[in-house]
Amino acid sequence: MTKNKTKDEELVTSLKDKFNAAVEHETWKSFTSNATNDFEFKEGIQWTAEEIETLKSRGQAATVENEIKPIIDRIVGQYKTMKTRIIFKGRNVGQDETNNDTLSALALHIQQNSDYEFEEGDMFEDGQTCGFGCIEVRIDYEKDLSPKIILKAENSLNIFPDPNSRNYDWNQDADFVCRAKWVSFERAVQLYPQHKEAIEGFQNSNPLVNASQTMERNNFVDARLKRIRLIEVWYKEVVRRKVAISAALQSPTEMSDSDFKKLKMLDPQARLHESVENKMRMGILCGETLVENKESPYEHNLFPFVPYFVYRRKNGEPYSIVRMLKDPQMEINKRRSKALHLLSTNQAVFEEGAVSDKDELKNEMAKPDGQIEFRKGFNFQINKNIDLAVSQINLQSESKASMSRISGISDEAMARPSEMRSGIGLQRKQMMTEIITAPIFDNLRRTRMMVGKLIFELIKQFYNEEKIFSVTDDMKQTQNFALTMDILTTIREGIYDVIIEEAPNTTTIQEEQFAYLAELVKGLGLPPNVGVALLPIFVRLSGLKNKDEVAKTLEQLQQSPPEKPKMSLSLNWSELYAEEKAAFAKELGYTDLAAFEMKIQRPPKHLVDTASEVMLKGMQTD
Repeated sequence: MTKNKTKDEELVTSLKDKFNAAVEHETWKSFTSNATNDFEFKEGIQWTAEEIETLKSRGQAATVENEIKPIIDRIVGQYKTMKTRIIFKGRNVGQDETNNDTLSALALHIQQNSDYEFEEGDMFEDGQTCGFGCIEVRIDYEKDLSPKIILKAENSLNIFPDPNSRNYDWNQDADFVCRAKWVSFERAVQLYPQHKEAIEGFQNSNPLVNASQTMERNNFVDARLKRIRLIEVWYKEVVRRKVAISAALQSPTEMSDSDFKKLKMLDPQARLHESVENKMRMGILCGETLVENKESPYEHNLFPFVPYFVYRRKNGEPYSIVRMLKDPQMEINKRRSKALHLLSTNQAVFEEGAVSDKDELKNEMAKPDGQIEFRKGFNFQINKNIDLAVSQINLQSESKASMSRISGISDEAMARPSEMRSGIGLQRKQMMTEIITAPIFDNLRRTRMMVGKLIFELIKQFYNEEKIFSVTDDMKQTQNFALTMDILTTIREGIYDVIIEEAPNTTTIQEEQFAYLAELVKGLGLPPNVGVALLPIFVRLSGLKNKDEVAKTLEQLQQSPPEKPKMSLSLNWSELYAEEKAAFAKELGYTDLAAFEMKIQRPPKHLVDTASEVMLKGMQTD
């Protein structure tokens, strides 16, 4: 028991050292202080308490003209208009196409059930404000114990990574990642009832009072709000493995040195391979008590936290546009405050004895219609401070202009009046803004790829039963997919690439091809007859029911009529009526002849002969 207790104490010390190393390291300590101030600036808290007191003593207003928030809102708005999705593509294109569609649709289903659109939005806004955001990817269970993947934004001020990590992906070079969250004492006891006495004892023995819910980093007990801070540490533990490779074994087998010696006697060619691996573990501290310690429940052996960095210094500290805009923002506030103070006050310069009552002089000078009396023979002058106020306003305008130069967000991108009048010119300047902000969204793609990788790993580990699930695309169309055991087996055994596509939120490759072809044809501006000819192709790529039958019908309608069979006729042209002559002439392609016969209306020869005979007989009778 003493040995186990000593081991637990060593583990507690190790976890505390990791957390303290992250909190007290100069890099993250600087980030915490700067990030707190970044959030305050975006929220309009831009004067310190000391500055406000100084201004009050002067009778000067602490004005705030927040130019930072609209810039952040513009970038966040640009993010909201982006249509991207996480899709999976197997290495075997033809064979894996059905699995690609199902796996991509399942990822979309997971995102929609977790409100990932909003969670990622919170993470993105945190990143634009302080330079760092975070998403947690974990597993949870429904009431029927079916697995559910959770995608949840984590407060960036609650995360403390290994300060020596420089890689964008923590899994590459970080040894640990900590999360410190405030919970009530009641919840802490409910979560860990076996440690109730230790939790209550820590509450009474640590009288520190936290002044803020999130900003003070080193306190662990908030006596006023009856809360305690739980420290969750995800860390890598080095594990050495010895694997024997031998013809006498069906597959590489992990074994000890003594067992390998026995194997060597049977197979002299046997080899023992030794490897050093990292095994992910998780421990939770409540004060000095280790309330939880276990191996990671995830086989992927990765941190469940995915970072989003906007910019980073060489020492690893995250920062954002807000950090670069704070100085000109303070200049705008101070110059506006100074200008307003100068315009609302007057300065009197007079010789000693020129005024009988200085207090009365102050009151009269503060009035727009004040009357000031001074003695004759003395110099008396009132300065309106107009020139000084104008100079402050001019300098403030220069500071405002510097905001767009520093951030790269032009007036055109902010829909402000500018010297550009051409619509094409405005569009090009807006495109330049998007080029400047491209690295911000490129890093977001990296974060999404890491999220997609974790989703894929959790699907492989926890989805073990067949299920029918539905997804809704951007066109509000719902489609059902079947996750069968055959597909699950293929997914576990296959290799899939995670791809982030800026495309319509379609659910299958077939619909993606349909959308691409539609945009292509629309852009080419093809004539109507060509569009009609392509209609059967569109129908086959669509999600219509009985689309094959519909496409075949359309193809039949587009086919030219069959050629008329050749006929051999022997006609006595002179015996035909005019209509008959015209019909046969048109059939033979002689349109002019047909028109001529219809015009002259020559009767058939036998009618002409009969009429002639009748006429001759009449003449003979006469």
